[in-house]
Amino acid sequence: MKPRRARLLGGIAALTSLTLLGAASPALAADVVPAVPENSSAPIGAAVTEAVTPEAAIVAAQAGNRRVEVLERRTESSTTWANPDGTLVTELSSGPVRMLRDGNWVDVDATLTRRPDGSVAAKAHPQELRLAGGGGVRASSVTAAAAAPDSANRDLVTLGMGSRRMAVQWKGGLPAPAVAGHQAVYQQAVPGADLVVDATRDGFEQFLVLKDRPAQDKAPWTVPLTLPGIDAAQQEDGSVSLKDRKSGEELGIMPAPLMWDAQVDPRSGEHTHSVRVPMTVSQQGDTVELTLAPDSRFLSDPGTEYPVTIDPATDALGTLFDTFVQDGDTTDQSASTDLKLGWPGDYADTAKTRKRVARSYLTWDTSVFADALVSSAKLSLYNYHSWSCEARPWEVWSAGDADADTRWGNQPARLQKVATSTETRSGTCKTAGWVSADVTSLAQTWASAKAETGSIALKAADESDTYAWKRFYSSESTAEQIPQLTVSYNYRPRAGNNLQAGPPFFTQGGIYRVNSTTPTLRFTPEDSNNDDSVRGTYQITDTTTGKVVTSLVADPVPVGETSKVVVPAGKLLDGRTYSFRATTDDGTHWANGWSEPVTFTVDSGMRITPELKALSAVNTVLDAADVTPATTSDSTYAAIAANGTNTVGVPWSTADGISVQSTERGTVGVGLPVAQPRGTALNGNVVYADPDGPVDTVAQPTMEGGVRTFQVIKNATAPHDYTSAMRLPKGARLTAFDRGTILISSGTDDDPVVHGLIDAPWARDANGKEVPTSFRIDGDKLIQTVEFTAATAFPVVADPKISLGWGIYLSMTGAEWKAYGQIAVAAGWGSWLYSCTAAKLPAKITGLAKMVCGAVGLNAWTNVGKWLKHVRDWNLSAVGCYQIKIWPFNKKFTRLSMKNCR
Repeated sequence: MKPRRARLLGGIAALTSLTLLGAASPALAADVVPAVPENSSAPIGAAVTEAVTPEAAIVAAQAGNRRVEVLERRTESSTTWANPDGTLVTELSSGPVRMLRDGNWVDVDATLTRRPDGSVAAKAHPQELRLAGGGGVRASSVTAAAAAPDSANRDLVTLGMGSRRMAVQWKGGLPAPAVAGHQAVYQQAVPGADLVVDATRDGFEQFLVLKDRPAQDKAPWTVPLTLPGIDAAQQEDGSVSLKDRKSGEELGIMPAPLMWDAQVDPRSGEHTHSVRVPMTVSQQGDTVELTLAPDSRFLSDPGTEYPVTIDPATDALGTLFDTFVQDGDTTDQSASTDLKLGWPGDYADTAKTRKRVARSYLTWDTSVFADALVSSAKLSLYNYHSWSCEARPWEVWSAGDADADTRWGNQPARLQKVATSTETRSGTCKTAGWVSADVTSLAQTWASAKAETGSIALKAADESDTYAWKRFYSSESTAEQIPQLTVSYNYRPRAGNNLQAGPPFFTQGGIYRVNSTTPTLRFTPEDSNNDDSVRGTYQITDTTTGKVVTSLVADPVPVGETSKVVVPAGKLLDGRTYSFRATTDDGTHWANGWSEPVTFTVDSGMRITPELKALSAVNTVLDAADVTPATTSDSTYAAIAANGTNTVGVPWSTADGISVQSTERGTVGVGLPVAQPRGTALNGNVVYADPDGPVDTVAQPTMEGGVRTFQVIKNATAPHDYTSAMRLPKGARLTAFDRGTILISSGTDDDPVVHGLIDAPWARDANGKEVPTSFRIDGDKLIQTVEFTAATAFPVVADPKISLGWGIYLSMTGAEWKAYGQIAVAAGWGSWLYSCTAAKLPAKITGLAKMVCGAVGLNAWTNVGKWLKHVRDWNLSAVGCYQIKIWPFNKKFTRLSMKNCR
């Protein structure tokens, strides 16, 4: 495992020789977790169930042999898990299943509860749904309520908070509601009528239920609304669009109202006697009045069976969307708690020529698996009603996007049938439950297209067969059984970056120049699955003819290491210009396309200056040249680079030394160990080359705000010792630790102020073989000894890594601490606790060990390893950031802001 989010504060950035860091602990640091007793016998806690990143989740899943949730992929409508086999599974819901409250995720729960003041609220509602309690003088009739003055208005239902608060009002007093589940009933809100409010997952529905035929067969109903900053506009279909007055953003919709009587077809579950309710809309400022005028003929019709329900609903809008259309219906159904397909057995016209066939449309957020390799995808719908328990096929189609204007007469195009299912459930058969369809091919299409959203259509295979009629819960349903799309996937390797040609691996005007017809080509491959090994494929093209010269395949390398290949003789011509591009495969999947090409010119006669030769030696040993920041220069410094907090100055003269100025820590200096001629600036590097001497020096500012220095030892006559005079902060000293690590600190040994760290040095010969090297301290001087011999392959490149800061701490999220803790527990007590050697360490923990060992050596790693075995005894929040000091080691966590773990 590569602990991407583990942070060593005051520790090493890879290949950084000198970095001056800021404070390790921000002002927000607080919440200290008690230390575990040294001989703690507390039981091991439960297995890890969540981790922040996919990488950490995969490690935990493999360690525990169970799926682990990926917290950074959690959204209001999707949940992602890592499996022990390294794949990911995302479950997408068609509506919100959770919401943020006070910075924490909570499950959506539209269950209504009575509050101490008598009002009613949903337990956890994305729109903060609230309902009125009882109180006031009730109107004498529906007609009297409609005629009541504005002073009689009171909030019935509110959605949203602050400037986005919307209120639906009622004229007159109300009884205390009877609350059950997701429904509140204001019984006898007016004589002969109940007022009913149903909470939905993202809005609400309100009904006026007329128990008896009203006097004079009239039941006008005025619905006042208060909509701060919102404009209400009635649409052609009778619905009302609610838009932000300033931005024009659509915030919600009120479908055109309907009313129906008590007659229901037992086979279809449909209301068989329903009509539209005429409605007018008026607005003054932030106040809107909806005036509903139910059809008196419907109310007085002897065939109308009471109670009669009048239904205006309100729905919030979002990226996710579902609706159904039905022949003969001209109203928006996106606020309905239903999805429907098939023919319920009735007709849209009196001549019975148009069957009232229904189809449904859903839109999903597919961005979470964009560009992934989908292995399976399943659509799940909760089928609570069917015409018959006999199985009948229904189909899933790829489709265009539906919206609130979608009707039977303007349905989105159905593009391709992707699945057919015969699964059938029904409450009438006591078999209500989930039905599913395999939509793998469609999810693969969305992933390949890197689609942000994807839409589907649902229809009966035979739309003239009533036995195919089905009803499902929609995204608005308060039930847990809203539509779901479950996708399993992996990621293909990426084409890679940092393409280079050499030696000398140096560009002029963006074009590499090589001095051989058999150059080395290389690049850094990338793969989201960090445990993979990947293989690079190179394609070389003659830029003059446009023809491919050759394609080459390199040996596999671990992700993050450099892929390289040597062009065989006879493929390239001297004096010609070529380009090459690269792609990768991990043994199972290929990257999606090629990298951008890089151009190089073959020039066997090019003059390799001493400076270029030295830089080439460094870049060759490092495998990939560092990307230096933009630099400037002045009379003292050949390269000046700034990163916002640090300014690095690399001098023209080695006598001046390197300067690192920090806005927080002042100036720290590192002397260059060998007196050389004046430096030469090359693409942000400063090279001190002595054509007649045995040693050259290369200094490179880094993107991290530091600098790295290299001694290029050209032959056996070079000195073995290289001394750097350190200009340390006042009162600071150098202290040697295991593996050659050196600490820069002040204060006492028991309570040091850690200013920085010098990692153990390394040296490699011309063949990449390690050359023995070590540090020793002489006051404020750091001396590196390189033990080459006459038989060593020269040049040798030697590089210490120096980092300066306030302390050496290890910071990771709670989920990552738990994941590593489980690995440590599984490994037991053993030699791994006392070794920094990768071969002796448990799998998946070597990256963490390398970081700690590289910072302050074996003793620190032993302490951290022992500590990991007790991590699961503590209640660490998976999304919290926790820090320990690894030198000197203390036995406590400090909780920090999450920015310290990113």
